[in-house]
Amino acid sequence: MVPGAEPGSKAMDATRVWRSANGRIRLGFRLLLFLTLGSVVATCAGLLSPRVLPWSAAPTLLGALLAGWGLLALEGRPPAALGFRLDRGAVHGLVVGLVLGVVLGLLAVGLIAAAGGVRWHVDGGDAGDWLSAGLASLWILALPAAAEEAMLRGYPLQALAEAWGAGWGLVVTSIVFALLHLPNPGVGWVGLANITGAGLFLGALFLRTGSLWWATGAHLGWNWSHAFLTDLSVSGLELLDAPLVEPVLSGPAWLSGGGFGPEGSVLTTVAVFAAAAWTWRGGRWSVSEGG
Repeated sequence: MVPGAEPGSKAMDATRVWRSANGRIRLGFRLLLFLTLGSVVATCAGLLSPRVLPWSAAPTLLGALLAGWGLLALEGRPPAALGFRLDRGAVHGLVVGLVLGVVLGLLAVGLIAAAGGVRWHVDGGDAGDWLSAGLASLWILALPAAAEEAMLRGYPLQALAEAWGAGWGLVVTSIVFALLHLPNPGVGWVGLANITGAGLFLGALFLRTGSLWWATGAHLGWNWSHAFLTDLSVSGLELLDAPLVEPVLSGPAWLSGGGFGPEGSVLTTVAVFAAAAWTWRGGRWSVSEGG
C-alpha cells in the first residue's frame, strides 16, 4: 500500500494499474521495462561497438543481460536466475547444447540432401585451413546466438511462463523470434515456420534445463552446422565460406531451401518440429530459480 493512501484513493487506484494484488509489477509493464532498458543499453553500446560480427551482436547481448538482471533484482532474485550461471555446468551445457544443435542441423541438411536438394563438390583449401576457419567461425557465431537467447529465452520466456504457463510462453517467444527475421533476404512462410519451430525447440531446451548455456550452445550448433559444416546460408545470410566444400542446390526452393538456406525447406520443418516435440515431452518443466 502507498503510505498515507486510503482505500479507494487515487494513489491506490494508480498503484493497482501497474501492480497486481500481490504487489508485483504486472507482466506487461515488466516486459515493457525489459524492452526499454535493453534497447537503451544496446543503443548506447552500439555507438562504441564495431559493426561486424561477432561484435555487432555484443550491444544486444549486453542490453538483454543488464535488463534481465535489473528486472530480476526488482523481484528479489539473483542474477543467476536468468540462466547464465557461472559454474561447472556452464561448459557442460554449452558443449552438450552445441552437439545437439549440430546433430539437428545436420539432420535437416541430410534430409534435404537425401531428397536431392543439395550436393557438394570439392573446393580449395586443406585440413589446416578447414580447422582454423571452423574455430574462427564458432567465435563469429557465438555472440549472436547468446544475444538472441538472452533477449528471448532469458527474462521474457521466464516471465511469460510464470504468468501464462510454459506452453504459451514458448509459443509467444517463438513467434517473436520468427518475426525478428522478417527483414532477412528471401524469407518466406516456410522459413518463418521453421524459425518458429527452432524457437520452440530452443525454448523447450531452456525450460527443461533452466540454463541459457544449453540453449545458446544448441543455437550456435544449428547455425554453425549450416554456415560452416555444410557451407550453406543461415536465415538468408551467407555468413561464411568454408574451405574444402562448395554446395550446389537443385530442385525447388521449398525442397532445397534456396537462398534462405536449410531453414527455407519443408524437410527442415519436419526436423525442427520433431525436435521441439521430443524436447517438450522429455522432462519436467520448471522456470530457473537460479542460485
